[in-house]
Amino acid sequence: MGGIKQVAYFGVSTLVLKGLGFALLPISTRLLNQYQFGELNFLVSISAVLSLLLCLGLPELLFKQQTKTLIEKKALFRDCFVICAGFNCIFILLSFIFIDKLTALLPITINPFDLKLLILNLAASSLLSIIFCYFRYYEMAKQFCCLAILQGVGQTLLTVYLLWLGYGVTGVMVSGAICSSLILLVALNIVIKEVSVSFTNVKWSVSGSSSLFLLSIVVSSLFVYANNGAENWFIVAKTSKETLAQYYVALQFAVMTSFTFEPVRMWWFARRFNELKADKERYVYLCELSLEIGLVLCAIMLILAPIVFTLILPLSYQSNTWLLPTLILIVALRHHSDLLNIGCFIHRNALFVTLNNGASALIVLGLLALLVPSFGVLGAVIALLIAQVFKACMFFYFSQNLEPLDFSAKRLTTSWVSFISLYGVSIYHFSHQLVLQLVIMVIYLFFFYKKYRVEVQRFITQYRGTAAHV
Repeated sequence: MGGIKQVAYFGVSTLVLKGLGFALLPISTRLLNQYQFGELNFLVSISAVLSLLLCLGLPELLFKQQTKTLIEKKALFRDCFVICAGFNCIFILLSFIFIDKLTALLPITINPFDLKLLILNLAASSLLSIIFCYFRYYEMAKQFCCLAILQGVGQTLLTVYLLWLGYGVTGVMVSGAICSSLILLVALNIVIKEVSVSFTNVKWSVSGSSSLFLLSIVVSSLFVYANNGAENWFIVAKTSKETLAQYYVALQFAVMTSFTFEPVRMWWFARRFNELKADKERYVYLCELSLEIGLVLCAIMLILAPIVFTLILPLSYQSNTWLLPTLILIVALRHHSDLLNIGCFIHRNALFVTLNNGASALIVLGLLALLVPSFGVLGAVIALLIAQVFKACMFFYFSQNLEPLDFSAKRLTTSWVSFISLYGVSIYHFSHQLVLQLVIMVIYLFFFYKKYRVEVQRFITQYRGTAAHV
C-alpha cells in the first residue's frame, strides 16, 4: 500500500477517534460537575505516565531495529509482545495488592476501584500498541483503521450511556477497560499466526544493547511526561479539581492541533529510520515538509480553536480561553522537538534523548514549583513554554552534532514568520481581529502552496483515488 493511502487510513482513524473525543468533551462537561471532571482529568494524567511505563519503549525498538530477514522481524514482534505481556501481568498483580498505598500517594482522593479499572485498561492498551505497531510496520493501515475506530466508537457510546445512567467517573473507567480488552482479543486473532515464530527457528532477539535502548526510552518518556503532563499534578495540588478541569479543557483544544498532525506523524515515524538510511537528502526534504505541515495546522488552529471553544463548552469552563494561543505555540515547538531529533535516537543507544528530556524536565519541574503557587495556571503555561523552547533547541543541536543533516532555517523562515504574526494577532482582542487573522492565513497558505505545489497536487489526486476505495 502506497504512502498516500497509508496516511489516508491513518487520517481517517485519527479524525474519527479525535472527533469522538472532541464530541465527548461537551457531553462530559455537562454530565459531570467540575469536581468530577477534574478528578477524571487527573486520572487521565495518571494514565499518561503509566502508559509510558507499561509500553517499555518497545514500539520505538520495533521501528528502530534493522533485522535482515522477514522471520527475524516477526520474531522481534513476538519477543516484544512476550516482554510487554509479562511485565503488565506483574504490574497488575502488584498494583492490586498495594492499591491502598498507591492511592495514598496521590495529591487528591481517588476511588481505588477506579484506579484498578484504569490499570486494566492501560495494560490491555499497552499490548494493543505492540499489535498496532505490527499493522503500521507491515502497511496494514486498513486493519489498524478498522480496529481503532471500532474501539473508539464502542468506548464513546458505552461511556455516554454509563454517564447518562449516573455512574460518573467509574462509568468512564469501566468503558475503557471493557473496550480495550475486547479490541485486544480481536487484534490478537488477526496477528497471532503471523508472529507465532518458533524459538527453535529464531532465538530470543532482544539483546543487551536493545535493553539499554529500551531503558533510555522509558526514562526519557518519563521526562517527556514531566514536560507535558506534570503540570496537572501541580495545578490540582496547589489549587483545586475545579481549576484543573478548566485548564484541562483549554489544553485539549490546543492538543487537538497535535491530533490533526497525527496521520503524518504515524506514517513518518514508522519509516524515518529507513528513509535516513536510504537517502539523507530525501530524508531532510520529507522532514522539513512534515514540519511545515505541522506549522500550517497550528496556524489554522490559532483561528479555529478559540471560536469552537466558546461555542461548544459551558460558560463555567471558558475562563482560560485566553491561554489557547500560547498552548498552541507550545504544540508547534513540540513538533520541532519530535521531528528534528533523529541523530539523538540512532547514536549511543539514544543516550542524548534521555539527557535532553531530563534537562528540560528538571527545568519545567523547577519552574512549576516556583510559578504555580504564585500564578496558578498562567505559571504552569509559562513553565511549559520555557522548557519546550529549551528542549527543541537542545534536540536540534545534539542531533546535528551526532548526525549532520542539511536542514536550513532559511527554508522555514516563511512558515515561522507567518505563524508568529498570526500568534501575535491572536493574543490580543480587538475589532476586526478575525479579518486580520484570515488575511495572514491566506497569505501563508499561498506561499506554502507555491513552495510545495507539486506535492499538494499529487496528494489531492492520490487522496481522491484513495477516498473512492476507503
